[in-house]
Amino acid sequence: MSAVFDRAGHEGSGAGDRLAPLCVLIVASEPLAASIGEEVARGLSDIAEVVWVDDGAAACAQVSAHPDRVVPLVLITASSASPGSSDSIDTRIATLDTQAILRRASVLLLTDRALHDDLSLSVDCDRLHAVIRIPGSPGILAWHARAQTVRWLSSHRPTDPRTRALVAADGRPVAQPESDLLRLLELDTQEVAAQLLAGIERVLGPRPRLLLPAGTRLIHEGVDVDAVLVVLRGRVALDHASAAGDLRLHHDSTGSVVGLLSLAQQQRAFFTARATTEVEVVHLSFEQLDRALAVDASLGAAMAAVSIRALAKRLRRADQLQVEKTQLNHVLERERRQLSEALRQLEQARLELVEQARYATLGEMAAGIAHELNNPVAAMLRATTYVGEDLERVLASHPQGRLASEIFAAERDRPPRSTREERAARRRLEVALGDAGLAQRLFDAGIEDPERARALAADPTSLDLVEAVAGIGSAVRNLEVASRRMCELVTSLRAYARPKGEPVAGVDLHAGLEDTLRLMAHRLRDVEIERSYGDLPPIRCHPGELEQLWTNLLVNARDALGDTLGGGPEGRGRIALITDAPDASHVRVQIRDNGRGIDPDILPRVFEPRFTTKQGAVRYGLGLGLAIARRIVDAHGGTIELSSRPGCTRVTITLPVAGPPDDEDIET
Repeated sequence: MSAVFDRAGHEGSGAGDRLAPLCVLIVASEPLAASIGEEVARGLSDIAEVVWVDDGAAACAQVSAHPDRVVPLVLITASSASPGSSDSIDTRIATLDTQAILRRASVLLLTDRALHDDLSLSVDCDRLHAVIRIPGSPGILAWHARAQTVRWLSSHRPTDPRTRALVAADGRPVAQPESDLLRLLELDTQEVAAQLLAGIERVLGPRPRLLLPAGTRLIHEGVDVDAVLVVLRGRVALDHASAAGDLRLHHDSTGSVVGLLSLAQQQRAFFTARATTEVEVVHLSFEQLDRALAVDASLGAAMAAVSIRALAKRLRRADQLQVEKTQLNHVLERERRQLSEALRQLEQARLELVEQARYATLGEMAAGIAHELNNPVAAMLRATTYVGEDLERVLASHPQGRLASEIFAAERDRPPRSTREERAARRRLEVALGDAGLAQRLFDAGIEDPERARALAADPTSLDLVEAVAGIGSAVRNLEVASRRMCELVTSLRAYARPKGEPVAGVDLHAGLEDTLRLMAHRLRDVEIERSYGDLPPIRCHPGELEQLWTNLLVNARDALGDTLGGGPEGRGRIALITDAPDASHVRVQIRDNGRGIDPDILPRVFEPRFTTKQGAVRYGLGLGLAIARRIVDAHGGTIELSSRPGCTRVTITLPVAGPPDDEDIET
């Protein structure tokens, strides 16, 4: 159901001047609609058509039927007779807002209820512009509806000729307050102070002006305030003494009347008011101010306006300072995090430098030791060769020289055999001789032929000679093997400790791996080493850096096997070295162990400096092994990848045959 209470004319001077018709909607039940509609129509008869509808759906239908209308205002009612939650104010306004025309309109709530808890969403969305209690004083509703409509037109249709006509008809600018206080709040601070002083002088007579230089204290912190000063010209700042020194808390927000707040609260001054420029002020004692306010009540509005303006500026400044403080705290926190990260990286760099220094020191020591051992070891190896040759000549002169020379040569050149092969040879001798002890003596002397063993067993003199010569041959063999081993270790140590310089061309990657394995033999004695070497071209690289790389990776693989070496699926620790050439310009090295594997959650972090999977126990170096390994590989222009699962952890290094870029400096 709907009704039109008033139809205003909106025709222009010609057909081309027709203006969009204005319509004010009243959404109300029938008992209230008549009285509300008639009063609103009295206030808007020269502005808009006033239309009543039952509910929000009808309002939407009304604007849909007349899309040319402009709706500046919607009035909705709420009666205590039907406060049901299904018809809440939020719901009704939300229904209106489904139409764009109504979504732009101002909303007035007319209610006879003392309390509303059904319009929080409307307030939150800024869709409630006024609340009017009904029934109210006669004419209030008409006046308010007209004022809201004029305000809406001024905001949304400022060039509409009807807007200008309405402003002129009302006799004052739109939104200009009628009360003295609100009107004064619209003025500039100095204008309000001037009006206040003019009113005071009407009561007290002309007041002397005081001209004070910059630095003069107008009020003193901690001292009772018994007067105010009206600042006519110049600037005043408020300072506060603290343990951190004097703080300037307010400058632009001081206000034109200094001391008013302390005087009003009858408290000692919290600030020191200090002139920062030359100032012109009027001094008013408490008694003078009280007299002026008592005689001229209109001065109260000016005094309130001055106080409100000063407080508003001060509060706004305090809010700005709080925002700035929050922003500065945010910046400070970000910089603190950056500083913390920088310190962490600095600590990592320091640890890396310590590691580098350790490696450098070890390298220098290794180079020195290798140099000192090189000549003695070479002399020992040559002496071993000479001793063997001399012994052969001595044995040849023995009456049984042929037998002695044969036994000596056989034992000296005897190849290593497996334990199973040795047990089988001893059993054959035991069967032939029938004496386990004698069989062991002959086997130790290098005799394995049963017929020859029977002949020697029958000749005790020859047996003693064979045992003695076999012992000499075994000793010479051990001396040669040990000397050669020492020579190989010295060679590997010299290669490992080679001074860093320009990249070396023609490097055999397998030789570097073998050097590293020899130097780490003491760590790997209980580990099965599997080699699967492919055909690799010589590469250009820093050999010492790569041998450090192999050392770090082999140490990690050995540690991954655990102290008991029972982590593998076969119950035995195993490390495999696999090499191949994926293409003509690259070589690839895989180092694989059958340990327990690495937790997938921490796998991405294993290349971070100081990261360890050993429950905080860094057994080798400083926990920088994989970090340094990655740096060496990166500096060579290669890649390093790590994959892990229980029973198989694989590190794959791919290096370019051409070597690192010429301008790349490897820092480990």
